[in-house]
Amino acid sequence: MSPFYAVTGQDANIEQLGTVPSLVVITNPPEAGRIKQQFDQVFQHLQKHLENAQKRYKSNADRHRTEEISFDIGDEVLVSTKNVRTERPSKKLEYKYMGPYRIKRRINPVTYEVELPAECRIHPVFHINLLKRYIEAEDGERRKPPPPLKLNYEEGFMIEEILDVRRRGRGFEYLIAWEGFGPEDRTWEPRTSLNDDVMLRRWHQSHPEKPSPFALRN
Repeated sequence: MSPFYAVTGQDANIEQLGTVPSLVVITNPPEAGRIKQQFDQVFQHLQKHLENAQKRYKSNADRHRTEEISFDIGDEVLVSTKNVRTERPSKKLEYKYMGPYRIKRRINPVTYEVELPAECRIHPVFHINLLKRYIEAEDGERRKPPPPLKLNYEEGFMIEEILDVRRRGRGFEYLIAWEGFGPEDRTWEPRTSLNDDVMLRRWHQSHPEKPSPFALRN
């Protein structure tokens, strides 16, 4: 769209321009209504282009931000406590991050598995937005980590939905949709890592056609 069209609502025609008047006086009301309608259409057109440009800018910025942040196996990171429920009475009293912990495995460009301590019984796979690189103090001394969090294990699961099940060797794996993450972050998890047979049994009751690790007994 040219600046002339944006201002006048018409494409410029050099042959018809002639002498540019210093003032345009509109005396015909119908003509004024038509011109107003043209300007309204131009405004809507410009607004749509602006919104599309803003969406493209945000999409490119998010993509570059993800490309700039990556971790290698063994890197130390801090894990956000955003989706971790604890026994503290208020979210404001909690530490924003826990750790540092080491990166154990890269599942995909935006999802990593972290080496969590055995007593921290939450799923060890996190989106990159929940991880922050651990930086040592300038004097080389390790910063003192925050005190251990008392996790509320009964509410600590972050499973949004079980989507499917499959046999894997002698065991079973479940396709998990994680709370707060998109379809690209879904993972196949062994039954042993889910630690909730009650939830699994309920899912199988709703999906009797699926293979199940729970043998039916007469």
